[in-house]
Amino acid sequence: MDRKLLAMDLDGTAVCDDYSMGELTKKAIEKARSMGHVIAYVTGRRDIDMLTMGEEQWYVDYHILNNGGKILRCKDRKILYNDLMDAQACKRLIEHCLHNDLQLQICSGMTWQVSCMTDMTMEYANELGVIPEIFHSLEETSWKELEGFMATRDWEPVAEYIDQYLPELYYVNSEPECIDVMAAGVSKWNGIEILAKRLGIQHKDIITVGNYYNDIDMLQHAAVGIAVANSLEPVKEEADYVTQNDNNHDAVAEIIYKMLNKEFEVTEHN
Repeated sequence: MDRKLLAMDLDGTAVCDDYSMGELTKKAIEKARSMGHVIAYVTGRRDIDMLTMGEEQWYVDYHILNNGGKILRCKDRKILYNDLMDAQACKRLIEHCLHNDLQLQICSGMTWQVSCMTDMTMEYANELGVIPEIFHSLEETSWKELEGFMATRDWEPVAEYIDQYLPELYYVNSEPECIDVMAAGVSKWNGIEILAKRLGIQHKDIITVGNYYNDIDMLQHAAVGIAVANSLEPVKEEADYVTQNDNNHDAVAEIIYKMLNKEFEVTEHN
C-alpha cells in the first residue's frame, strides 16, 4: 500500500464535541503514522483556536489551518505555506465594520482582536483561556498582513459587503451563524493539494474526512471522500463512504483501520 495522506476536518469530525480525542483514535493515528502514512488536520480554525486541544493538537503530522490558507508542520512548528489576504481589501472591510458597528474578529496567527465584545465571543474566550483585544481603529490592527477574519453576530451584513465590494476575499460558513473570511482562492482542498505535492503523494492516495458544508469541496475532489456518521445530509450525499461511528465514538479510528486494511484503495482512473 502506497503512503496515504489522510486529511481530516477537526470539529465534529476528528475530535469529540468537548474538543478531546478518543483513545482509540489516538492509537489508530499513532499506528498509521508508524507505518509511514501522513495524517493532517484540515480545519477552519486559526492557530489560536487550536488551544482548546492542548497538547493533543500535535498528535498529527500537519495542521492545514484557515480553511486551507496555512500549513504548519507539527514536529518543528514550521510554517510551510501562508496565504495572506489582500491588504487593501482588509482595510476596507475593517473600516466598513467599524463605521457600521458590525462585529468583526481578526484571527491571524496567535493574534485575536474584535471590534466589539459579545456574550458569545466572551463565552468562547473563556473556553480558550484567552481574552481578545478590542480594536477601535484601523491603526490598532496589523491590516497589511492578516491571515483571516471571522464574523458571528453580524455575519450576514459582513458577508453581503464582501459579496458586493471585495472580490479579493472569500468566506465560508464553518458552523451555524458564523463565517470564516480568507483570501480568494483559499479552500481546504487547495491546501491539501499543496501539502500532497510537497510530500510527493499522488492524488489516488489522498483521503479526506469531514462533516460540514465547508468540507464538501475536499470530499468531492479527493480520491476517497468520507463523511462521519453525524455529518449533515448534503455532506453524506457527496461522500464515497459514511462511517458507522460518529465523532464522539472514534469515527477516525474506524476510518484508519479500514485504510490500513486497504479498503480505500483506488486506481488513477477512478
